[in-house]
Amino acid sequence: MNLCLCGKALDWLYRVSGALAALCLIGMTLCVISSIVSRLLGLYVPGTTEIAGYLMAAANCLALAYTFRGKAHIQVTLFIEKMAVKNQRFFAFFSLFITAIVTIYLAYYMSRLAYFSWDFHEVSDGSIAFPLWIPQSIVALGTIFFAISVVHSLFDLNQFSKEADASASGDVL
Repeated sequence: MNLCLCGKALDWLYRVSGALAALCLIGMTLCVISSIVSRLLGLYVPGTTEIAGYLMAAANCLALAYTFRGKAHIQVTLFIEKMAVKNQRFFAFFSLFITAIVTIYLAYYMSRLAYFSWDFHEVSDGSIAFPLWIPQSIVALGTIFFAISVVHSLFDLNQFSKEADASASGDVL
């Protein structure tokens, strides 16, 4: 499979994930505004606070992959750049590798949590009985995208290292 084509498809996936996160933020804002307006009018709209919370969790997790690939996360690059050049590649790879393990672990267990909530028909305790597997599935999807983006960055780092080694030695691919 062509890695360049796969990388472009993954970058599209990260942008879509970021757009979905933005839609979740808009939905959350609308929930909060409707809750405020309904209180001012003396009305009660059940579930707006719960749904706003679920949308906030979904927005946070869906935005992880997009922001990670956009280098908007705090990373260890400041620490790595202070090292000797020969150690930089190893520690960059090591830190991304550990991050990949942690994010894959997180994605697995968030997916498992959503599955068990679906399997046991769990609902929220709030003013509306909302099935918990729905927001948990969106959070799990966001963590899966995040794990994919970290592994993608790991492959990009490895590919960049091979290209740098080839250009340093004078080899042409």
